[in-house]
Amino acid sequence: MRSTDPNILTSQSTPGAQPQSLDSHGMRIDAEQRSGDVVLAHVSGEVDLLSAPELRQWVEQNTSASGRLVLDLDGVGFLGSAGLSVLAELSEKAAQDKLAWAIVATKRVVLRPLEATGLVSQMPVYENVADAVNSLSGAK
Repeated sequence: MRSTDPNILTSQSTPGAQPQSLDSHGMRIDAEQRSGDVVLAHVSGEVDLLSAPELRQWVEQNTSASGRLVLDLDGVGFLGSAGLSVLAELSEKAAQDKLAWAIVATKRVVLRPLEATGLVSQMPVYENVADAVNSLSGAK
């Protein structure tokens, strides 16, 4: 049963489905399927109170327990507390559901909030897309 609460992450994607792109509330997600079942999502713009629910919903719809996800956040110009909340929820979901995922973050606008909240030590953060995708290639 699917939750109607937009604040809860649930896996909704179907196997073999192509990841969807999104452009909403000043945030854009350009998604692509990479080797195997790795979904690479290039997130750009602002991840704030308006766009964070869209990011949460996108993650729900484009991940599955058997899949792997890389969020490339180097195009993000603002990461607010609502966006941090989505990332923290994803980290918890990954631990519970054994979801393999990674973040690409090199810009201060993303790294600083992750460091200030201590989330950076709880998340698989990489300096480039190739390393992030490669880290998931053998993950189950």
